Amino acid sequence: MSLPPDTTDARRAICARLSLAGLALLLAGPVRAAEPQPECPGASALQGAGILLTRNAPRMSEAFRFENGTLTGYRADDPATGRAPLRETYPHPLAVGLREMGGREFALRYTKDPAELDTLPQTRRWSSPVALVVDGQTEREGTITYSYRGEGTVEIGACSYPAWQVIERIDLGDLSASFLKEYAPDPGLVLRATKLDPATGAPLAQVAFDTISARPASQSKTPPDRTNKGQQ
Repeated sequence: MSLPPDTTDARRAICARLSLAGLALLLAGPVRAAEPQPECPGASALQGAGILLTRNAPRMSEAFRFENGTLTGYRADDPATGRAPLRETYPHPLAVGLREMGGREFALRYTKDPAELDTLPQTRRWSSPVALVVDGQTEREGTITYSYRGEGTVEIGACSYPAWQVIERIDLGDLSASFLKEYAPDPGLVLRATKLDPATGAPLAQVAFDTISARPASQSKTPPDRTNKGQQ
């Protein structure tokens, strides 16, 4: 017994749809689970094991965490550069207080409290007399100034951070330096720094990073300089 014409047409339409659906599945291949997105560390990570920033070429890494209430950073460059590892402490993430490297100490002593830099978006400018102290001896005196230029974004890998655009200028007599520092209040770090020509403001060099991650909690009692050396 033959089917009515309308029933036959309906069957053909269903078969055609099933065939197309099967073809689409074959072309699509196996279904893959969505890849997990990397966690972007925030300020809380600095209170624990810390935050690790790495650059691929030339190889370099910096690790930061609070030690005894002070933000502390450790930097290690590719051994081929011949640069000694360094340790820095910061009275404010924008302002270096002490740098230790190669058995020597270089300190900046501020007359004013760098903690006032927290209000830089409102005040737009902050300045302080400063002294450069090398191995305990005052070498130069002058002024350091921070100027707020607005807000931007710093992207590191899959992470994106709102950041202040801040010009740092230090004048110590015949020694002058200028930097564009891009400071993210969360996590509370300068995530990119560009060295500028003090006379023209033209960019000369930049320190930027390819990855950012929280150090594992298991390393919370391990000094960052020890764990970084194997990653250089």
